[in-house]
Amino acid sequence: MTRDRHTKIVVATALWAACNVERAFVSMKPQTRFLSAVFVVGCACCAIETAPRPNVKLNEDSLHFAEELIERGHFVSDKKNTWNEHQSSAEDENEFIRQHGFAEYAKWHLGIDARHAENTKARYKFPYGDFKGVHRCALLAIKSRAHQYGDSEIENAAVHLLEMIQSEKKQTASLP
Repeated sequence: MTRDRHTKIVVATALWAACNVERAFVSMKPQTRFLSAVFVVGCACCAIETAPRPNVKLNEDSLHFAEELIERGHFVSDKKNTWNEHQSSAEDENEFIRQHGFAEYAKWHLGIDARHAENTKARYKFPYGDFKGVHRCALLAIKSRAHQYGDSEIENAAVHLLEMIQSEKKQTASLP
């Protein structure tokens, strides 16, 4: 769902609620009316805040780099829900940026957030590896989070990379 459509639905729901609650408001105490209005506005704001983020786009260069890594066997076929254990620390990221620069750092992230400047860590979203190889657990986390945020391009890229890892595993297993 696009952010505009999501916003329209939220606004329409809030207006519907306000119209239907208006009759009940007449019999409410002023303090209760105020708290009810705050609740309706708060719900609308939360719904708008969780709407899909149109500013995060697929990093095509990163996708191609990840494909190359997988083809060369530079991937870890780890278990689901282990990305927190394998993800690079902020210190490791800073050291990598110091040694290699933001262009190389960007290659390890499937998403680019155009709201942030190029040479900032905040610009790069959805990390898929530890600067050595692609991690299956990271791709599973990306797939889930991208789906949650409505970033279908990134979700599809994660699925594609997961399929590549699965295919490479099968090829490796069938070798004598």
